[in-house]
Amino acid sequence: MESIVKRWIFDFLKWKQKARLLEKIVVLFIFALLTGVSAQIFIKLPFTPVPITGQVFMVLLSGVLLGKKHGCLSQMIYIVGGIAGIPWFSGGKSGFLFIPTFGYIIGFVPAAWIVGYLYERNVRNIRECIFAMLVGIAIIYLFGAAWFSLLLGTNLEETIKMAVVPFIPFDILKAYLAGYFAFYLFSKTDQNML
Repeated sequence: MESIVKRWIFDFLKWKQKARLLEKIVVLFIFALLTGVSAQIFIKLPFTPVPITGQVFMVLLSGVLLGKKHGCLSQMIYIVGGIAGIPWFSGGKSGFLFIPTFGYIIGFVPAAWIVGYLYERNVRNIRECIFAMLVGIAIIYLFGAAWFSLLLGTNLEETIKMAVVPFIPFDILKAYLAGYFAFYLFSKTDQNML
C-alpha cells in the first residue's frame, strides 16, 4: 500500500509541474468543489452565528497540495462561484452574503497562499508542517473576526469570545490532521525523483 501511495504522490507532483492550462483549471475547480462539499459538514453553536465547518481542512490542503498560487486560486473560484449563485457556502447558501461568516471565507484565499508558501519553503518536519497550518488558521481568524465585528458591531472582547475562541480546539485538530496527512504524503515521495 505504501508503494502505491508513494507512486501516486510522485505522479501527482510530476503531473502538477507539466500540466496544461486546462488541466490545471479543472483541478482548481475540483478543489473549489471539495471546499464547497466540506462546507456542508457543519455544526451550529447556540451562542454564536458562526458554525463549525469542514472547510478549513480543505483550505489548508489546497495550499499544500496545489501550492501557494493554485491553492489561492482554487479558493478564489470557491468565493466567486458562491457569490455567483452556486449553493456551496455553509448550509447550502450562496450570493454575496452580508452574514457574519463571510470574512472567514474571504480569509481562505490568503490562508491557502501562506500555507502553500510556507510549505514550498521546504518544510522539513511535522512541526514545521503543523506550524504552517496554524498560521493559515490564524489568517482565517483575522479576516473572520474583522468581518464579524464590522457587521455585528461587537467590541474586541465579544468578537474574540464569539468568533475565535469556540473554534480553536476544532481548528487545532484540523491543523494537526491536515499537517500529518500532508507530511505523510510528501514524506513518502523522494523529491529528488522529480
